[in-house]
Amino acid sequence: MSVDYLSILNQKGSGLNITQIVDSLVEADTVPKKNMLEEDKTTKQTEISAFASLASELNSLKFDLSSFADSNKYVPSSGNSNLAIRVSDNSTATDFSSDVTVNSLASQQTLEFSGSSPFLSPTTSINTGTLTLNLGTWYSSTGSFVNKSTPVTYTVNVNSSNNTLQGLASSLNALSGISASVLQTSAGVYSLVVKSPMGADNAIRITTSDAGLNQFRADPTIGSGSPAPATAQKQAASDAELVVDGVTVKRTSNSISNIFSGYTIDLKGETDTLTPSNFNVSSSLDVDSAFNNAKTLVDRLNLTRTYFDELLDRGIDDGEKGTLSADPVMKAISNQIRKLTENSLVGFGSNSRYLSELGIQTKRDGTLLINEKSFKEAVENDPTSYDAIFNSSITSNNTNLAVSKTSISKPKAGVYDYTHSSGNSYLGNTKLVTGTDSQTGLTYYSATSGDTAGITIIPQASVSSAFVYVGESMLDKMDTYIENILSSSGDIERRKSSLNKDLSEIDDGLLDINRKVDVIRERYLEQFSAMETAVTSLKGTGEYLENMVKSWSKDDS
Repeated sequence: MSVDYLSILNQKGSGLNITQIVDSLVEADTVPKKNMLEEDKTTKQTEISAFASLASELNSLKFDLSSFADSNKYVPSSGNSNLAIRVSDNSTATDFSSDVTVNSLASQQTLEFSGSSPFLSPTTSINTGTLTLNLGTWYSSTGSFVNKSTPVTYTVNVNSSNNTLQGLASSLNALSGISASVLQTSAGVYSLVVKSPMGADNAIRITTSDAGLNQFRADPTIGSGSPAPATAQKQAASDAELVVDGVTVKRTSNSISNIFSGYTIDLKGETDTLTPSNFNVSSSLDVDSAFNNAKTLVDRLNLTRTYFDELLDRGIDDGEKGTLSADPVMKAISNQIRKLTENSLVGFGSNSRYLSELGIQTKRDGTLLINEKSFKEAVENDPTSYDAIFNSSITSNNTNLAVSKTSISKPKAGVYDYTHSSGNSYLGNTKLVTGTDSQTGLTYYSATSGDTAGITIIPQASVSSAFVYVGESMLDKMDTYIENILSSSGDIERRKSSLNKDLSEIDDGLLDINRKVDVIRERYLEQFSAMETAVTSLKGTGEYLENMVKSWSKDDS
């Protein structure tokens, strides 16, 4: 209990404990408001913590979803360890079986320049001048060189900035596809080693009109000189050669993705009669693996759904509400994640796809249930339905159209009409620009604007009309949505900012109450002091009158 010194010192006053009364009045005036703000502050802090936890759960979900990227429904196999095969495009992969023989591997041309006299250091000075490099086919056996059909020529200027062995290597390294290094071949002896891009038609011829640089010439047509330019080649550039079902196929790389649609093969060695020379390469639909992928995905999504339900619990059963049970942002996120598993998925054929067609149902509580039998039957009947969940794709109903998109583009999912007439091509309402594909020499058509921006079409034959399907998988839709809401300008950060602003206002309110306590106390003390003064004065007057009456009574007696 507080000590009322005013009342103690003024024994002729009201006799009330003024300090205690003032404290009680101040508390009655401020404590309810303060308690309300403190309670509100605790609630806001709890909600901020809950949103941080929500962001962590969504990040975890996003990471787990990434493990399903390019999930395979086909399992390829090779009958020979010298050829490995893998699915590289789930949207175009199908089952197949082929007999293959590998006759040779693709290789780079290797040139060695050891000098007319040995190079004794990487920094050995060389003469200045100009070297000219051409790419083409180098026929050492016939002593001829043929430029590429589309000529590729490089010019290297050797001057005071690069006229050393290492300086020249650095300048050659700067050329597209060409690598160069200085190699120590024996104690104190060095060579310049230059390698071409892979493929028989990517061999390098190096010429010069500057006699001081003759030791860096590489040319099969010149067999004289010291060193002779025709002897610079140590390994010839070559193509990979395979026989696929009796058809000879050549490629400039040992990693080949355009023989079996949707698959990449990696050549590791040639095959001969001992390996054996002819072996089978195949791929088949694996509904068991497909179901296991889907079941794992369903289980992971259900973990997030259960977590959402805890945050949104309205307390009907046990009276205990979830931390974000009334938060509109949390409700919106929960509803959108649920919609992504229920809404239609377009661009996987002419008709929209639904997870329910694959035997994946949404229960009343929002969790998912997958029926194994229904799922496997659906995938067996239409493997594309699997891609609607796992693999975005761009395909066409016409196999003569090779369709693709750039890695950074994101065309809008849907079904688009492709038309070609009088040299002009359209995709939807977008007129396509024309060019020539450097690898195949075929004409391509690309969309540079609109919903289909980034899509390229290469007709393998004349096609006047077709459909192009742009499908965005459920996984990619979910990944994009989560990335957006987790961004610095996303829903979660905006909501946390709003809650932190509320916290700041609450803290200001608490400070304001603390400041007002002294003001209110001072006001009450002034009022009660004035009352005490009045009471003391009245008591003094009363005592005076009482004493006067007593005096009159005494005089009368």
